[in-house]
Amino acid sequence: MKKITNLSALAMGTPDLGYQNQLIGALTILHSSNAKAPAPEKCFLLPEGISQLSDMRLPCCFNHFSSYKKFKEQIFKMLDIYLNKKKTAPQIFITAYNMTESQTPEKNVDNLCKAVKEYYKEHQLGSVFTCVLTSKAHNYKYVDLINVPKHLLTFYTRLRLLQNKELRNKTLITVGTIHKFNADIVKTKKETLENTLAEKANDKNKLVKAQIRKIKSYIKSRKHVTICLGGRVEGSEIVFDLNYARSLLEKCQTLSRQGYGVAIVNGPRTPNDVTEFLYEHTKDEPHIVFHNCKRIAANEQEQQMWRIYSGRYEDDFKAHAIIGNIYPGILGYPNTLVVHTIDSYSCCETISAQIPTAISSSGIYINPNIRIDCLNMYQLMTPKYALDFDKFVNLTTYMKIEPQHLHPVELSNPLRVFEESVRHRLKR
Repeated sequence: MKKITNLSALAMGTPDLGYQNQLIGALTILHSSNAKAPAPEKCFLLPEGISQLSDMRLPCCFNHFSSYKKFKEQIFKMLDIYLNKKKTAPQIFITAYNMTESQTPEKNVDNLCKAVKEYYKEHQLGSVFTCVLTSKAHNYKYVDLINVPKHLLTFYTRLRLLQNKELRNKTLITVGTIHKFNADIVKTKKETLENTLAEKANDKNKLVKAQIRKIKSYIKSRKHVTICLGGRVEGSEIVFDLNYARSLLEKCQTLSRQGYGVAIVNGPRTPNDVTEFLYEHTKDEPHIVFHNCKRIAANEQEQQMWRIYSGRYEDDFKAHAIIGNIYPGILGYPNTLVVHTIDSYSCCETISAQIPTAISSSGIYINPNIRIDCLNMYQLMTPKYALDFDKFVNLTTYMKIEPQHLHPVELSNPLRVFEESVRHRLKR
């Protein structure tokens, strides 16, 4: 059978960095044999008026529309814009399963893929192969390949896959998530960070100078811990509050007393009160640096969006923004442990890049009836691939264990398996 070459794909745009990383990873591997393929960042459907992925503020989801007809019209407009300057339409469409945006993410996915397939049919563009990443094993009608990581499998899901041959044939089970993260990216971002710190070393802004001084203190430390915060979701199934922030701060102070340089970075889902608490209580800690990575509200409308920061430290964070995002460059130093919170899938990225990784779970409430996936991920990753953060704090405090002493099992990035699965199914 003739091998299919020169794969081409497009993906649904999203403002969420985690899902962007998944989609860019998938686009990168699918385009790896296509020299004419555009950069992955250029292969996203974007709403009208948005020219680049970084400008996107809100996701385009079916549940945000009053009817399928209106949603379909929006998707058709986005496809018109994307395909306007393209000679051929991509054979593959990819989207990510986003549990943080609504209670029915499977409807968002299936209706999106339905609209894309209808566009191709109405415009006589041939067939389009649709994929969803990091999804539960739903009985999608319009999805051709379902990537189901093991942490999203339940007993009943496994039973359903055994009983439903059609669903089983279009399901790709992986350990961990598909993503673009690797050691080369960390190295490149580290160089960028160091260049920025050198360029801004003489900046006259006191806030910038103080932040650079703390980042350099972190770098000069012999051992390092970087904490990457996840956060809340739209519903109440994840409680990520000040009680957790207080507990985390105590552990950071313990590590600082042990000689660690500690860096804390937040994300779009980190609540603003947690962001402010950790920044405020680490400003006078010489060996703990908090660096804001949330977007900062630019207008009154954005001040109403919980994924965008607005509050009493806007001026500080706007000043610090000149330094840029210190993650993941900050991970590029020897003897570094990276800590992810239990609500995040990002641990898969750093583990596969062979960076010693821990998961912080104590103090974060996860409703097991709704987000069993988070608890499954923790069980799947610890202690084989990652360490529990509380355990690490105890080990380093009482036994002087350091990140360089940890030798977890390597977790492979399932990119190549994903590519081969797509190719195999396209041959059918």
